[in-house]
Amino acid sequence: MIPKPSTLTCKAGGICPRRSVSSFISLQSCSRVMTTRPPAFVFQPSALDNIEQIDNCRSGGFHPVSIGDSFSRGRYRVLHKLGFGGFTTVWLARDEQSHRLVSLKIVTAEASNTCNELRILQHLNNSTKFRPACDHILSLLNNFTIEGPNGFHACLVSPFAAGSRRSRGALARKFARQLTHAVGYLHDSGVAHGDLNTSNILIQLWNVDSWSDKVVYERLGFPVMDKVLLWSGELNNSVSAPEYLVEPANFSNIEYNCITKKVLLVDFGQSFMLKTPPPPNEVGFTMSYCAPEVYFERRMSVWSDIWALGCTIFEMRAGRQLFESFLGGPHEVLLQIVQILGKLPEPWWSSWDKRHVYFDEDGKPKKYRLNNIDLSADHPLIQQIRDIGAADNEAVANEVAVETNILPGYVRAEPETESIFEPMGMRLSETEVRGFGDLLQNVIRYNPEERLETKGILEHSWFTTSFEDSSTIGRSCIDCNVWPVKDRAQIFN
Repeated sequence: MIPKPSTLTCKAGGICPRRSVSSFISLQSCSRVMTTRPPAFVFQPSALDNIEQIDNCRSGGFHPVSIGDSFSRGRYRVLHKLGFGGFTTVWLARDEQSHRLVSLKIVTAEASNTCNELRILQHLNNSTKFRPACDHILSLLNNFTIEGPNGFHACLVSPFAAGSRRSRGALARKFARQLTHAVGYLHDSGVAHGDLNTSNILIQLWNVDSWSDKVVYERLGFPVMDKVLLWSGELNNSVSAPEYLVEPANFSNIEYNCITKKVLLVDFGQSFMLKTPPPPNEVGFTMSYCAPEVYFERRMSVWSDIWALGCTIFEMRAGRQLFESFLGGPHEVLLQIVQILGKLPEPWWSSWDKRHVYFDEDGKPKKYRLNNIDLSADHPLIQQIRDIGAADNEAVANEVAVETNILPGYVRAEPETESIFEPMGMRLSETEVRGFGDLLQNVIRYNPEERLETKGILEHSWFTTSFEDSSTIGRSCIDCNVWPVKDRAQIFN
């Protein structure tokens, strides 16, 4: 039996009471930039890692949400948490009118003043251009505004979808093609996504609306919660924070028959109209997907979308980022960009003040070592592709597969559907390495205007060629230049 939301136990102990929420349907929108204000209260750090910044539960910040809350006159009832961002929290809710499961995104009060995502989605919904690509772009089911202790918050309702994983080759190429179609549709509609990355690509689900609350918790797990505590005093009506924080749901136990072979491009909070790109002081980016002109010049365009699309397609096929950021610093990513693509063109090269640490003025790696690891080395794009699957621990993966019939991080599947997800240690055939390399070398380029448009990407043979017959598990990787995470961390500490 599922405990009532009013009596769910917090991780830190105690009871989490339900919170009454007044709401009303309205049309209001969300801004790109949240101004920084000192928090009115100082909160103790949470025991949970994957949660939003609790200090942003303040006037103008996040709306405090608890499991069991209802919104829009009781229509949407919160069951679980799906995720969060810098300006939003996202919740799994049940639409009590249509009896379907939906995603409920609640925007911070400050970001709700001119809701950019709502404006973009309404623009796309009102577009007369309908193509099959529309099926791979988030659809807005409803929107309304709520009033809470931290201000007025825009709320966006959309279909419930799940996070994506590394899929087998043919399906990964299908997903990449669907994503490229979606991005092309955006560009043809005068919109740039502005934040393309794998966390914004979901897999569409079906046959989930019939899930009862009990089944929801069986599939996604019970909400893991941690009580919110102040350094001094107790939470009361004057504190604009929730009683507890909630960790996002775990999708690893969703049954295979609920997963479609269609992706969904989501999160348009950083999107913009191509005719009016954001000014430099409002440009936001994720460093691992950031084109050089965005980092050095704060210049976003359709071409910065294309760079991010190339990085995302690589990650969809490889199961890892092309430009990995273990510690989150820009120099770590710039180092890898130069290792893979060569010396940055001017004036970017001279603008990078850390270049001399890793390279000489010709862009060649310096022969320095730290803890027996080269500080830098040439690692061309084709070698990155050839290394896909090399870092997987085959021995552990095979042992787990034999004992449990599943691989870590993959959805449990029936025998006839095991081909959906890529086995650990799967290496690309040399034929696919060359084809994939040719595609990415024409997408991830320094000169923005030299990057392929989405039409040219879709015409590439990598999407239509079958490579699986020559793919192998555990091919030798003697010539691979893969750095363990702990060693990379040593360099950038």
